[in-house]
Amino acid sequence: MVQFRPETGGLGSETLPATVDFAKSHESPVEGSFWASAFLHGSDNHDYLVLSHVMAPLPFWPKEKTVYRASILDITDPSRYKMFEFFAHDPKAFASSGSLDAQYADYGFRATDPKDPLSDIRTWSSVPGAEFDLTFSLSSPAILNGGLGHFQGFTGPLPNTPPGPVPAVNQWSMPAGKVVSGHIVIDGAKVTVDADKSLTWYDRQWGVAPFDWTWFQLHLNSGTTDIPMSVWWWKAKDGVKGFATIREDGGIQKVVPIVSLEPSNRTYTSKLSGNVYPLDWTLVMVDGTKLELSSVREDQELVSPEGEFPAYGGYIEVKGIYGGRQPVTGYGVVEVVPPGSF
Repeated sequence: MVQFRPETGGLGSETLPATVDFAKSHESPVEGSFWASAFLHGSDNHDYLVLSHVMAPLPFWPKEKTVYRASILDITDPSRYKMFEFFAHDPKAFASSGSLDAQYADYGFRATDPKDPLSDIRTWSSVPGAEFDLTFSLSSPAILNGGLGHFQGFTGPLPNTPPGPVPAVNQWSMPAGKVVSGHIVIDGAKVTVDADKSLTWYDRQWGVAPFDWTWFQLHLNSGTTDIPMSVWWWKAKDGVKGFATIREDGGIQKVVPIVSLEPSNRTYTSKLSGNVYPLDWTLVMVDGTKLELSSVREDQELVSPEGEFPAYGGYIEVKGIYGGRQPVTGYGVVEVVPPGSF
């Protein structure tokens, strides 16, 4: 059985040469993407993945539109799965006070203390079949994607935008935050979260990302230590781009170029969007890392009932070699945003 081990050392941002301010990224008017992947051990002795994501406003869509979406997967019994994706005509993710406060009729994603932008975060859903209520802390040393918290994801020109420099992607990740409290509802029954055996990956992103991509959040285990990493792979006008930002012991940040990401022939075709998603990948990095990644369930697409704004957000299992010599196993999430989503 996979063990989810939360970390409690804090973000570790005091001396990092970050180009992003963690606290200010949780204050208006910095909009963008707010993502939580909660790996949970329940009172029924099952493991679960809850994805919760709000993007406000949607880039290059009508400015008065926001997307919020979530899913619950029973990792122990992957046949049990539920997702939703809805749009709201409220582009704001912040309260009038400036604090993170994205609330809709049946969903929310907000800071628990309006006066502290880095306070615990609560996210919840009352959507039938995908009900949850989770509160987690930003208690894990951060990953600064690209090494400093930003990278150039798109070179332009941007659609419906005057010519000029294209903003970078700003992204920081908190890979193993402690779940303070929470529950999910499975088949009508309330399942309480075991906080000591659960964790949340929180991802904060804004700026201009690539228009389509494959992204992995990975939790590797060498037998003695946990190694979280954020992996980007996308096609640019001047060729394929890819790198992994890895956080090792002591908060050490490493940025490692990707040699290749090869999908398998095992695929899933969505009935709602028509997209075809790979379900297995072989990831090779320049440092000798080679990982086999595999989705545990075919249908893990997040998509609206009309087939709009699709993305595959799936739980994956991992095995391979880290750094050319260390056998590892692990787990994580893959996000595949196909061409034409934006």
